[in-house]
Amino acid sequence: MRSVLKTLLVLSLAGLLADPALAQRGQGRGGRGGFGGPDALALNPSVQKELNLSEDQIQKIKDVTQSIRDKHKDESDAVRNLQGDERREKNQELRKKISDETNQALAGILKPEQSKRLKEITLQQRSAQAFNDPEVQKGLNLTDDQKDKIKTINEDAAKDMRELFPQGGRQGAGGGGQAPDPSAFKERMTKVAALRKETMDKITSVLTEDQKKTWKEMTGQPFEVKYEAPQGGRRGRGPGQEKDK
Repeated sequence: MRSVLKTLLVLSLAGLLADPALAQRGQGRGGRGGFGGPDALALNPSVQKELNLSEDQIQKIKDVTQSIRDKHKDESDAVRNLQGDERREKNQELRKKISDETNQALAGILKPEQSKRLKEITLQQRSAQAFNDPEVQKGLNLTDDQKDKIKTINEDAAKDMRELFPQGGRQGAGGGGQAPDPSAFKERMTKVAALRKETMDKITSVLTEDQKKTWKEMTGQPFEVKYEAPQGGRRGRGPGQEKDK
């Protein structure tokens, strides 16, 4: 299990380039989510406690998320070999595919109230990028003009993110099979958090008062997902090649 969480954390920094909301989400083998996706969130101890999951539910979630991750391993590896816009586009497609499969699987494991809360937390973690989701746009009744403005805001944020991580988010992020340096990880997350807040403030300014109220209802009570940078690491092993401990 540790290796799975380590993989999510290491890949998160690379994923920052494709999606400014990925700061709190690892890609999780190319999954839409990583840290902010339903797969990784359901594996996070702080979220499991918030959802009041039973041990049986936790084990089922571990099994199903690992199964989905393994199913798309080859696709994920192929995406990581791409470059630039093609990589970002293919990665987004794969993240959505895995997210959809994960949500479907979790629906058979979680109780209705647990599913609702997980969705709220997922939207919180997706932050600004959630507003690019057709389902969210429909729920907020966004106008075409608002959609265009939000798209521009997110694209500008992505450019700023790439400037923060000129080496593809890998520097200090566990290159060579090593886990990220905790201090470097914390520093990066601080910068990313500031950019996330700035981006959300800009998007909020585009919304009407009624839309702001609806968004608050969609995201529910604010919740802080707790992450810990993994310690240590082994050279010569790629992500996911360690034995689970």
